[in-house]
Amino acid sequence: MNRFDEACDWLVQRLPMFQRQGGTPATYRLDLSKTVNWLERLGNPQLAYPCIHVAGTNGKGSTCHMLASIFHETGKVVGLHTSPHMLDLRERFRVGGRLVPERWVADFVDAHRADIIELELSFFEATVGMAFAAFRDAKVDIAIIEVGMGGRLDSTNVITPLVSVVTSVGLDHMAFLGPDRASIAREKAGIFKPKVMAIVGESDSEIMPVFNEVAASLDRCYVYPIGRYDEVFPTDLQGDYQVSNARTAIMAARVAKPNIHDHQIRRGLLRVVANTGLRGRWDVLEEGNPLVVADSAHNAHGWIPVMKQWNRVRTGLNSAMVLGVVSDKDTDEMVALIPQACTIYACAPSIPRALPVEEWAQRLRAAERQVVECNSVADAINRAKADGFRAIYVGGSSFVVADALAAYRDGLVSSRRSASRD
Repeated sequence: MNRFDEACDWLVQRLPMFQRQGGTPATYRLDLSKTVNWLERLGNPQLAYPCIHVAGTNGKGSTCHMLASIFHETGKVVGLHTSPHMLDLRERFRVGGRLVPERWVADFVDAHRADIIELELSFFEATVGMAFAAFRDAKVDIAIIEVGMGGRLDSTNVITPLVSVVTSVGLDHMAFLGPDRASIAREKAGIFKPKVMAIVGESDSEIMPVFNEVAASLDRCYVYPIGRYDEVFPTDLQGDYQVSNARTAIMAARVAKPNIHDHQIRRGLLRVVANTGLRGRWDVLEEGNPLVVADSAHNAHGWIPVMKQWNRVRTGLNSAMVLGVVSDKDTDEMVALIPQACTIYACAPSIPRALPVEEWAQRLRAAERQVVECNSVADAINRAKADGFRAIYVGGSSFVVADALAAYRDGLVSSRRSASRD
């Protein structure tokens, strides 16, 4: 094992990690004191560059990648912090669209291992500090910072950005953020700052009063709700839901850089994948027979537009879905959105927090869905292909998508074309 692999393994195995274990006192903090102390030991790297801060139930990752691509096209060196990662820890803190060198990560962990242990940091707290330090060391011109969960108590909420963004508000992580959309909106509005404009990509009578109330309590914090008539340009991201994210990103870019040119925005939106390496959002893994599409939507709020697009795309094709979920998700609404005509290849993502495939299959069968239980995501994809389905959707969890990307990368998915079932 090389130094980089050892450093990553130590972080994942040694530190409490929400993505693996779910919410515990060690993975979800009720204050930011550990993050503040950690960043002080690092020399407060988050103060070395301007930022844009992005929260939201869904769409925040795509919006962050759009913004990073837009600013890349202005000639800026852009730092991009997102989570979770799909295949490589360094996806959490790209610089100029590239992964930081493996040696930098290994050196950072070696230099700060004692501090991480002494402060009893979570994996997310440790990697947020790592991201801020990587951006400082790379002398980025601007950083796009995605909130991990919520906003008010998120470890990223130690910055004063050029603009604050909340892309959407849906029912997710309710055990931590509150029982309804208004409560969740208040947590996300916790990233609002005095004298900083707040842009919200989704606005309605349930959440706008909350946003306006929080903004009114802050000096010169004004809320701008994105509407259907705000400008939008085409993007290379293929999900229908990206239209709203593009509108939000455009306005955020204009607020952060008032002299930005239209051609820079247009080119940035058309080169998101090339400029940032984004994966897992209506990600076409195979274009032929079968069509295989992966998407990281993992709650009912995100699934509504995704399933609408899936139903349109699969029209006239025998279709199947490779689906897995994590154990702390309320899956009832998601299951209700699964098309009746699709065979479900049930699997479990390869993380401890996964819902066991037997239990997941039981839930699906209780909803009168046709289910095939599989040993892994790769096994599920291979079996759906072997059974001749012409269109295959992969998702239910970002961790299922990550397993699918790894399976294709490692050659674990059969290259055979589907036999026709028409």
